[in-house]
This record gives sequence, structure tokens and C-alpha cells, in this order.
Amino acid sequence: MKKIVKTALIALLASAGLAAMQAAPAQAAAYSKARFTLPKGYTKANLKKAYLYSEMPKSQQKKWLKNKKNAAWLKKWRKINVKGMKANTFDQKGQGESAKDNKTVVTLKNGQVTSGQAKTLATYSLRLINDARGEMGLPKWKYSKGSQTLAKYIAAEYVANKKTIATGHYVPGIARACNKAGLRLPGNYNYVEDMAGFKDGKLVTMTAMKKDIYFGLKTMVFGYRAANLAKVNQLSQYGEWSHAGDLMNTQGGHYDGDWDYYGFSVSYTGGTYSLHYIGVPSHLKWAYGGAYWGKFKA
Repeated sequence: MKKIVKTALIALLASAGLAAMQAAPAQAAAYSKARFTLPKGYTKANLKKAYLYSEMPKSQQKKWLKNKKNAAWLKKWRKINVKGMKANTFDQKGQGESAKDNKTVVTLKNGQVTSGQAKTLATYSLRLINDARGEMGLPKWKYSKGSQTLAKYIAAEYVANKKTIATGHYVPGIARACNKAGLRLPGNYNYVEDMAGFKDGKLVTMTAMKKDIYFGLKTMVFGYRAANLAKVNQLSQYGEWSHAGDLMNTQGGHYDGDWDYYGFSVSYTGGTYSLHYIGVPSHLKWAYGGAYWGKFKA
């Protein structure tokens, strides 16, 4: 089985940075659904190459970039990703998706978003992921009760052990959660979680949460590493497409082009919201004789 390590978003979105990132609300701003688009040149072939570059050790990356063609390709690819960051602007708009979202406060219970709101956010984030996948001609990911339950188990592990995006993937907890959900994945690895996060007080609106989820996805898809848009034009800030390879199932492996069962959860610990984007590869149901699927119920 191919080892898939889903990396964490390094930068935290500090509340001050988030405020600077978002435009001041305009009095007559219209509500609109968040959408996600890909710029010209953001192709499966380029993403595969970027994913493989991201997975190289730093020493190997330096050696690879000594080839002038590779260096020129990376510069061009980074410019494509700058366009992607600047074209997707829902996180900067004054208004959200609805007046209801502006008034609805995200409710926390034992450090987790309530089940109803978690499902709402799962549906929302899945729509954005599938917007991008659709533009690449990839099959849609599918929401499932099993993956949503797994996401809940993972969030509970973070809360119970005081872990957050700042401490990185809590692999022992993820492994326990997968076991509890019935998956029988080998070793002590993270096969299912991509992650983003931000700092804020306990009370945030659904609009603010959706914008943070959007920004987190945007940085993952386009390899952007800064905490806000102040450095959006700096090519050096674009360097990690491991997330994107996971979200698009484009990793140069045997099951490229696959799709995942999806769930989403939020955990809150010590002033930090951690966003857990959970994908269970659908091929596990039948590949390897189904050994890794175990008793998981999608």
C-alpha cells in the first residue's frame, strides 16, 4: 500500500492577520455562494510534478532545481498558483453566503463543533473541493456518514490530548480514531487527514468559519505558506503541494484519479481552531483484498 502522509498547514491564521486579509464590509455587498476556480495551467500533469517536488527532501529539491528547465518550470508553476490565490476571493468579501450565516454563532460542545454544524461545514467544504476537482476532470468526492464519524473521532482525540494545528498532525490519535471507525490501516501513520487552522476567540460566526475554511483550502490547493495575503505575490511563498495532491488524488501513484469518502470536523483548544479535512480513499474498499478497509462503513 502506498504510504500517504497528509501534511499540516504550517501557518496559523492569527485573528489580526485574518482581519487584514478580509475586506471591510461594504454596506450594499451582496450575498453569494462561495465558489472555487482553477487558473489556466493548473493541470493534473503539473500538479503531479509539483506534488513529487513537494515530497523531495530539501537537499534533493536543491539538486533538482540546478536543472534550468526544472527551475523555469517551477517559476512558471508558482505564477499560475499566484493567479489562483488572487482569483478566489470569497474569504475577502464583506458579506458571506447568507444573512443567516452572519447571525449564526458556531457552537462548541466539549471542544468540538456540534454535529449539525459540522455536517453543514462538511457539505460546504466538499462543494469547494469538488469545484476544483470538476475543473480538472476528476470524479467528485462523496460525503459519507462513516467519514463524518471518523472526523468526529479525530477531533475528539485532538481535544482530549490538547493538540492543535500548531502541534501538527496528532498521528497516534488519528490512528486510534481510524481503528475505532473500523479502518485497519498499517503502521502508525496519517493516511486520512489534511489540516488547516486559525486563532480566535470562542465565539465566531458561521460566515467567519466558512471564510477560514475557504482560505485554508485555497492555501492548500495553491501551495501558499503565509498566514494572510500580504505576501501573495511573493513566489518564494509557494512551495508545498502535498495537500493539493491529496485533495486531487494526484500523487503519481497507482490509484491516481481515485476519489475519497469525505468528512469534516473542527476542534478548539487553547484559543486555536483546527480544521480537519478527512478523506478515506474509495479504492481501499477493494484494493489489497479489502484488508485495509476492515469493518469501516462509509
